[in-house]
Amino acid sequence: MTSSADPLATADTLWKQLIEHQPAVAAALAMQLRALPASWAQRELGVERPHAALDLPAGTDLAMEIAPYRADWDDCPACIECEELCRYHAGRSDGYEALHRPLREACVIDPAVTVASVFERLEAAAEAAESGELAAAVARLIAGQQG
Repeated sequence: MTSSADPLATADTLWKQLIEHQPAVAAALAMQLRALPASWAQRELGVERPHAALDLPAGTDLAMEIAPYRADWDDCPACIECEELCRYHAGRSDGYEALHRPLREACVIDPAVTVASVFERLEAAAEAAESGELAAAVARLIAGQQG
């Protein structure tokens, strides 16, 4: 949570989102909170009164994110709130990066390569790995290098 965020407003927003999208989780959380002893703030947060915890600094630089995420990052409340890609969209971006890396590398090596040929090669490699042919070829290469 950023230092400018109001913890009460953020908690209210998160609670409303949780009730709307995950009512069973909200109910379980409420039951757990009711079962906490009066000394929970001291034990868990090191403060005597629960309201004193509102002044505690955030433990990380990660912003509180509103869930659930939306597929369109332009309209994602979490991305809008933290003013950059939320964890969900950052993960999707990393996944697409990993997916398209072989195509970019192939284009650098051979400018005549096509998207179709890269996917054909990737499919052939996946089939070879599935059938055990890839492992056998690797074993032959290793044996040839050692001999």
